[in-house]
Amino acid sequence: MVQSRFKRPSGFEGNQTDPEESYRAGYQHGTRVLLRYLEANPKPDLDHIKKWVNAELTGWRHDTSAEPVPPAL
Repeated sequence: MVQSRFKRPSGFEGNQTDPEESYRAGYQHGTRVLLRYLEANPKPDLDHIKKWVNAELTGWRHDTSAEPVPPAL
């Protein structure tokens, strides 16, 4: 199996040969993170979520030396 070049553990990107499957796995993971945040915060701050997505999460996504755990929301 091919190891992730982005320091992701096996199963995170899934080491899939199909990029669409990898994309869907990442989408599902991100949705679960956001759902956990919304469940823990009955009145979420939308500006805080937008800042997290547009700055912190985007920066983490493009940092190939970043750890596999995304920045906390």
